[in-house]
Amino acid sequence: MKVLLAAVGTRGDVQPQLVLGEELARRGHNVRFAAPPNFRAAAETRGFSFVPVGEDINAFMRKNRAMTEQNPLLALPGQIGLLRANTEQQVRDLFSVQHDAPHDADIVVSAGLCFAGKMVADQLRVPHVFVCYTLSGMYSAEHPPAVLPIFGLPKLANRALWAGITKTFDLALGGTLNRMRAELGIALERKHWRSIHTTQVLLAQDQAMGVLPSDTPGKAVQIPALVPRPQDAQPLSDLLERFLRGAGDGATSAAPVVYLGFGSMPTVDRQRIVRIASELFEVHGARVILFSGHDEEAEAELPPGVFAVTDTDHTSLFPRVDLIVHHGGAGTTAAALRASVAQLIVPHIVDQFFHGRRIAELGLGPTPVLKSKLDAAVIARALADRFKYWSKVQAVKASLEPAGGAKQAADHLERLVAARA
Repeated sequence: MKVLLAAVGTRGDVQPQLVLGEELARRGHNVRFAAPPNFRAAAETRGFSFVPVGEDINAFMRKNRAMTEQNPLLALPGQIGLLRANTEQQVRDLFSVQHDAPHDADIVVSAGLCFAGKMVADQLRVPHVFVCYTLSGMYSAEHPPAVLPIFGLPKLANRALWAGITKTFDLALGGTLNRMRAELGIALERKHWRSIHTTQVLLAQDQAMGVLPSDTPGKAVQIPALVPRPQDAQPLSDLLERFLRGAGDGATSAAPVVYLGFGSMPTVDRQRIVRIASELFEVHGARVILFSGHDEEAEAELPPGVFAVTDTDHTSLFPRVDLIVHHGGAGTTAAALRASVAQLIVPHIVDQFFHGRRIAELGLGPTPVLKSKLDAAVIARALADRFKYWSKVQAVKASLEPAGGAKQAADHLERLVAARA
């Protein structure tokens, strides 16, 4: 089976597709991987052929960092504008490879903000599957859309929000998508959002976070989150191991450890986050692992109880800490659930608000806090209360599939292809 995996977005959008690609490759299938260019090494080291799509996503996020800390309702127009500006380039990049090595897939799998994968599938006349990592991305009257996290509304209002979002998508991007379809000789679409996101869907999120609603349109299947297998965990660096043991930081090895990081979300005022981490150590006696996906602490002077990291394996690290403070991305949340550690979520954009709310509802951590309201005292209270969540985080971990949903996803793709044979 030849599979095109096309994921556009941050690491949270791309990493699960790499996990799926590894499972497909173990079964002997041929995998072509399309993603932003900074994921080339990650794809090629796994033996996948690679198609660069769009610009370096880390550079893109840094350039638009202010948008990640705006009120989501105020940020939406800007987000739509960025999608409009980048959609044509996405399509051209995904199809430019045709000149040298035409796509020859039996099935196309899209994720994140990839809108061109459906075009490839339509051109090849093969199935297209959209992988969604969050229940809040599934059209349903049970909850608001991820981009409009207005909770507590009646079902009728949620339906209205979804109708508005899908209509806005079609109005904003439909013209560009149909123009590109016409250029490529592909039949035009009328309802682009539904065609891309509801024809065949895999909801890759653990049922602990919520169950697929019965009113979701199209053909949807829920599987566990696409996380790396436990046996694929990468070792921590020697320096980080020493820090976790309390060596050289002026604290005892019994001092609690807080993970503080916001995934691919850059910070507008990074010095404030550094001050929070420093105060946690100097005032509250906690050691802090301070993560940045953009190496924002490269030049910072940190106290001995604060250790800066960039690319670190969550599977190896999270079980070693006492509290995980993070942005609420679907992948980070899934990794934290498997670590059975309390979480404090600081949502920035889209589905992160849904995940923060859900973690609090499940009793796995306190109420989420806006980044503008985050300070050392808020984190210290969550750390002091961590044992309140102990029994529930243990129970949720016991309900999860440790290896995630890659096997189920690969099984599903194989069935779809076999059904067309």
